[in-house]
Amino acid sequence: MATVVVFRPGGVQKGNVFTNWADLVDAMSKIEGRKMLEFDDSIQTPCEIPALPPGRPSWDMTDVGWAGDGPRPGRPRPEVHILEGARFTNFRMIGGQVTIVNKATTTSPIADFQNGDHVQIGLRDDAGNAELINEGTAPLFHVEANGAVFFIQNCLFGVKSAYPLIRYVIPAGTPSPKALVLNLLGQNQTGKNVVEAGPGAPVLFGALSSAAQVGAEQSLITKSGILRFGPVGRIQRQVLPLPPAAPATADLEPNPNEQFFTLPNVILRCDGRPPGFVQHLPKINGGFTMGLMALVAVYTGGQEVIVAEVKGGGDLTVAPAGGDTIDGWPPHGGAPPPVPYPGVKIAPHGARTFVSDGDHNWITISVVS
Repeated sequence: MATVVVFRPGGVQKGNVFTNWADLVDAMSKIEGRKMLEFDDSIQTPCEIPALPPGRPSWDMTDVGWAGDGPRPGRPRPEVHILEGARFTNFRMIGGQVTIVNKATTTSPIADFQNGDHVQIGLRDDAGNAELINEGTAPLFHVEANGAVFFIQNCLFGVKSAYPLIRYVIPAGTPSPKALVLNLLGQNQTGKNVVEAGPGAPVLFGALSSAAQVGAEQSLITKSGILRFGPVGRIQRQVLPLPPAAPATADLEPNPNEQFFTLPNVILRCDGRPPGFVQHLPKINGGFTMGLMALVAVYTGGQEVIVAEVKGGGDLTVAPAGGDTIDGWPPHGGAPPPVPYPGVKIAPHGARTFVSDGDHNWITISVVS
């Protein structure tokens, strides 16, 4: 069980309640085990985390999780402002019912990431939600080379931010850079441009819950870095190519920015005008994968792929991968298909929805023509 320590500016410092930030951090360093730091701005708002005094290297948050005492009438969460010059070490846990506003303009407050560190945000037993906002030009989190994994649940993650919450930089010459992974759980909302990615920096959004939402504008990643999305829930659809990019016109592999894909639950926007092309579906058993290096196969029983012709062309065809079928044709394990295999035609401005049976067959459940 965690020890609860309260930061209540303007109150009375007594017992586990502190009004002075430095005194609070010093006191927590003497407590063994996990600590829950609860912010209370009922007397003085916001709670402010000051710059480090001379001679102090950091505000140490070892085994400390942040949370708030709300909601209260008129205030959904206590508000905490991180001022320029505040730097933390070992800060990896943010609970619920707290709004954190980063005001830093020069130095990122959290920048001590090592090999694939994990950050937990919003994971709290009482299901309270957190909100993270970046108002300063320095990101709250600065990550380099080794990547990091953020588990973000029931959080307003950068929805109101003026600047990115995270900067991910790959130093020149780094071999096989690891991904910065944002796993989104619960009723999570992720704002636009939450990550600023340096050249070649891979960033993966994993919407692990059907209620998770990701802002469409992530140009601070795509400008220099590599943006990927993990598998999404069945009631969601990833759109490829993502507008304003033009619909796919050729079946070139690998081409993850167009119609080549390895994840289920997608809508493929295709241009079937002459000369047209054949859109191949991934192999059901082993063709769907997740992870930037495609190391983990994804089970796809019941998952869907929608192929849509959006330009009025009549030369778009859909074909299965070798060994797979569409509505039982060509016969699985039977006679070889005609050469070339005619596939399934998509009508101009039409669409077909294919559902995987989890084994080898795509079942057409909807035809729009």
